[in-house]
Amino acid sequence: MGNGDVDSLEARVTRLLTEYAQTPLPSGPLDRVSLRDDLGVESLSLVSLVVRLGDEVGVDTADAGLELGELATVSDLVALARRLDARAP
Repeated sequence: MGNGDVDSLEARVTRLLTEYAQTPLPSGPLDRVSLRDDLGVESLSLVSLVVRLGDEVGVDTADAGLELGELATVSDLVALARRLDARAP
């Protein structure tokens, strides 16, 4: 099972988003914020972000069979982080 708690996973996602977003993260809840429309995260940046997230939790995302097209919001990305963390050794 994974070793990250929910708060640290959300903090990791938020920290990575600050690096990849083309616009500043809004204040307040981020769960419904659109990765593409609100933050300007493009497809290639999203792939890079997910690879880094996998690296941080110790999962090779290339072997995880992820559907990145399903990632639309910050909440989707946090849910992916939880799934990756659950696969961590």
